[in-house]
Amino acid sequence: MSDPKSNRRASVPVTATLTVSGAALVLDVSDIVTKNERYRVVMVGPKDKKRATMIESKPAKAFKNAVAEAVRFNPWACATTGRWRLDILSIWPTQRHHDDGTDTANGDADAPVSMVKDALQHAGAVDDDMRIVCGSEISVYEKGERRTIAILRPITAGEYNDEVPALVGLYNKARETA
Repeated sequence: MSDPKSNRRASVPVTATLTVSGAALVLDVSDIVTKNERYRVVMVGPKDKKRATMIESKPAKAFKNAVAEAVRFNPWACATTGRWRLDILSIWPTQRHHDDGTDTANGDADAPVSMVKDALQHAGAVDDDMRIVCGSEISVYEKGERRTIAILRPITAGEYNDEVPALVGLYNKARETA
């Protein structure tokens, strides 16, 4: 559990479960690793020629390891053929109050997307995250909770072929009115 007064994680181990629900894989991780938390800068090289480089942070490694452990207990839960849809629910422990009276979770909906995709691939649940061709992200506030729930579902060629022209049509319509 995280500190309800901040987005910072508590010093508890990250855990994950992977379950199969019909054709869907449901991943539940006890943390969210955002884009900004995923890497850290370190200096490498000889003393007179130091350079900065990026390495994966401890929270990112813990997230990936927890997902890998969950997949290890469900080795049959893999997306290794076809196209897949990834829907991600990020649950944040704090809330933002906007000037217009709207309250939202104090975390971006898309913050965990790349971490989840890479963790699934690293763990072997997805052989290539390029198979994940569509999805959605939802961000919600729940006091004291900080977690990521991801649902990976197969998408048929027909569903994919229906979705792409619909989105392209919306894009073209928006360009015409701009």
